Amino acid sequence: MFTEIKPGHADAMREDLAMLADATNDERVHEALHQIGTLHDARHVIFDHDTRHMFASVFDGSWDTYIDDFAQTEVGDRFDKVFSHTEGFPGVADPGVKDWFVSHQAPAGVFVSSYPDLTVQQVWKDQRVSEAFQAVLDTPEFRAALDNPANAELLATPAFQKLLEEASA
Repeated sequence: MFTEIKPGHADAMREDLAMLADATNDERVHEALHQIGTLHDARHVIFDHDTRHMFASVFDGSWDTYIDDFAQTEVGDRFDKVFSHTEGFPGVADPGVKDWFVSHQAPAGVFVSSYPDLTVQQVWKDQRVSEAFQAVLDTPEFRAALDNPANAELLATPAFQKLLEEASA
């Protein structure tokens, strides 16, 4: 989406964007992003000599749910702060906010994703499984199981060999 920055507000917007970036390490914001659970990424850009702002995000699910979820979290408050520097922004809690967002949207000409079939929830699960598996690989008990002749048949399977190969990559 593209918006017009209120005259003289670009520096204040930059400050609020810097605080938003710093807030990604804030536990409350982290919890809010987990609560929302659909945001892959988001970016803000100030351009055209500090007169315009671009916001772009990638998320799972419906746009309506995405906006509703943001409005109910810590992130919604931060959105209010950033977008308050744009012309006509009614506020995240305003019933007309969705119409305002839609009126400022422009379709992407091209969108490319390295993992188009994975949701945020699946990515997080894959990360947790990977971390748990790595923890198992690092135990002496796992090393002992690899050396146990009783496990030779399992260890020789292509699936297990691929698993070990991927884990060491």
